[in-house]
Amino acid sequence: MNFSVLFQDNILSIEKEEKGQITERWTKSLADIKRLPSADLDFVIDQENQFQLYLWQPVEDKILMVYSKVTKIKYALTSVTNASLRLIKRYNNTLNVSINKDDLTIQWYGAVINLFHMKLSDMRFCIGDVISKPLDIPVFTQDFKDDKMKNTECIQTIRIKTSDLIQKDEKINSRIFISFKINDIPIEYPVRMEMPADEDKKYLYVPLCSTFYKDHAIHLRRNGYENLMLICRKMETVEYTRGFRFWESSFISKMLYHLGQNAKKKSAKKVCLFYEKFSMKAEEGTFDIFEKTRAEGFDGSYFIIDAQSPDYDKIKNKPGVIKKYSAKYYWLLYRANAYISTEIPMHLNLLRSNNSFFRRTVAENPLIFLQHGVTYLKCHGKNSPLIAGKEGAPSYIVVGSEKEKQVVAQSMNIPEDHILKTGLPIFSKISHKHLNQHSDDIAVIMLTWKPYEEHLEDFRESSYYKNTLRIYDVLSKYLPAENVIIVAHPRIESLIAGTPLASSIWKKPISEVLSIAKLLITDYSSVCYNSFYQGGGVVFYQEDLEYYEQENGKLIPTDDEYIGKRIYSIDQLEQILKEGIQNQQIDLEYFRTKEHDKRYLTINEYTDGKNIDRICDALKKLHIIS
Repeated sequence: MNFSVLFQDNILSIEKEEKGQITERWTKSLADIKRLPSADLDFVIDQENQFQLYLWQPVEDKILMVYSKVTKIKYALTSVTNASLRLIKRYNNTLNVSINKDDLTIQWYGAVINLFHMKLSDMRFCIGDVISKPLDIPVFTQDFKDDKMKNTECIQTIRIKTSDLIQKDEKINSRIFISFKINDIPIEYPVRMEMPADEDKKYLYVPLCSTFYKDHAIHLRRNGYENLMLICRKMETVEYTRGFRFWESSFISKMLYHLGQNAKKKSAKKVCLFYEKFSMKAEEGTFDIFEKTRAEGFDGSYFIIDAQSPDYDKIKNKPGVIKKYSAKYYWLLYRANAYISTEIPMHLNLLRSNNSFFRRTVAENPLIFLQHGVTYLKCHGKNSPLIAGKEGAPSYIVVGSEKEKQVVAQSMNIPEDHILKTGLPIFSKISHKHLNQHSDDIAVIMLTWKPYEEHLEDFRESSYYKNTLRIYDVLSKYLPAENVIIVAHPRIESLIAGTPLASSIWKKPISEVLSIAKLLITDYSSVCYNSFYQGGGVVFYQEDLEYYEQENGKLIPTDDEYIGKRIYSIDQLEQILKEGIQNQQIDLEYFRTKEHDKRYLTINEYTDGKNIDRICDALKKLHIIS
């Protein structure tokens, strides 16, 4: 029995020959293969042909391959890496991890089954871009029973100095992976650490081990695919304090965790924690909901706020306001039954906390997500912490329209009966259409920071900085410099402060600048809906749209749903500014049309200022605050 395979003139053909006669023939066009990039074919094969590679041919930027595996002839049109990995079988699981100030130790079970007799070379164990250690992975030409107790030759202990984990480029999240070459083609695949069968998947993101080394906090955790990740970040100021070290020590955290678990089981009283971004604000409506629940007699409501917050002194003496990192804060952290906030629960402590007990309790409690911005611009892609199954996935979420509800249900995979159409709390905090033609002619630039630019050593090479500078320069031709304000993203605010734009950076709460923004220029930020609600005009500067959507997913609004002019170059921006700003006055009717108003009300339906009342009513019906 023989098989002949040919790819010619964009047609893949396979023929089976027995005793000099063609007994079976199969053909498929490249267009059909693209629609179905891989499949098993119905050819019957014999023992001698069970592991054969018949075709390996570059097609555009992929590999078209035909091969037999056990009882099937298969074809695939895929990447070079995936094509190579189809020809081997891998055993790959981490048995144990530990870290201290000296070493990171990983006990790994792994092997390669090389049934196609490929050339394997340069095997290495890697962490991010800087750790690469030679690794002698056992290679077998026949498969075996996956038994970790018997296959002891497949168990290896990998040790890496903790000091070597500190990367010069300060990359926080580093994947851990195996790399080697198959027939001189470099491939890599992530190091897995499977969840125990009896452990709930909600604990996927809990740190497995952690340490503090010099000025860094380091821990290992899984991602959503059960692959190992190294988290290495600069320590926050609070992590150096005695109080933090005491309350967040393993012994105290474990004790508080179990005491909290016991209290929740024995007491019928419900405790809800309210907080905003980094527990540093009280401006997005969360505090107002907290106050309303307290006023209505629910004494299980507590608002967490950092003493360093500019809002702290204003509210610190109000009943139920708790200082972050205080003794009562730590008790409530583990005693809470639910979180109600505009942010994910990690904002209650540190975003990438080493504390596994804090991360466990966060995984166990429901989040009622109030949103700080309308979800109708950027999509929630696979990397969003808010989609179902991720560490920040909400149990309930508030939205402002039927349109937004449908988008949230589809993109975040949240059941529709867990989506509360009440309007976002922030829109009960601000006045509807208080800005008008007679308002001060203030223009605000607020662009989105792109995570895929974090690797740049000089942030001035980023599109974020370059576009901010270009927009500022053009706006300054038509408005006085003092009327052009830049809202810098928190991640690069300190960096941009060292540039010529420093004097134009807004240093007060964002809510305040949006209340005076007669014209907002953004790219992909949901603050556009906040600004428009207050009466401002919006311009969408999307110079890098194609690349942005490639990296982050397609934007949600269709062309006829945008609430402002949409432009794609600095020349287009200059043209509309020339037309819409005369004698240093912004013409609101030019930037904000009746059609824009009509579109807006299909995305954010409520303008009566009663969103907070509706949210509180919904929380009562769900028995979250009753």
